[in-house]
Amino acid sequence: MTRSPLISVSVSAAAAVLMALAMPASAVDSEIYGAPGLVPHPVKDYLPITVNKNMCVMCHKEQKGDVRVKGEIPKSHFTASGKLAGERYECLLCHAESSNAKPLAPVDPNDSTAP
Repeated sequence: MTRSPLISVSVSAAAAVLMALAMPASAVDSEIYGAPGLVPHPVKDYLPITVNKNMCVMCHKEQKGDVRVKGEIPKSHFTASGKLAGERYECLLCHAESSNAKPLAPVDPNDSTAP
């Protein structure tokens, strides 16, 4: 049986959509479902963020319960020993600082049919 490349792409795309829909939505403060939350405060005074200096963890602590509340750092960001994972210490690689800028165009970010 030969597989068509078009079918493989469609199956992969469908799997990606299903995985995105399965992501937990707790403590999300982004308009895009499954996207990392926005930082709702200025970060200028907390920079630079390094392995040895991360002022975010002064206020934001590790998730304690099974359901994360806004402001808690997910358990997935920590190692078994309780330290921030090496690839997770730089918060601004995923979390953007919020802005008061107006949208460029009215777009529903969750609309998969948008251009």
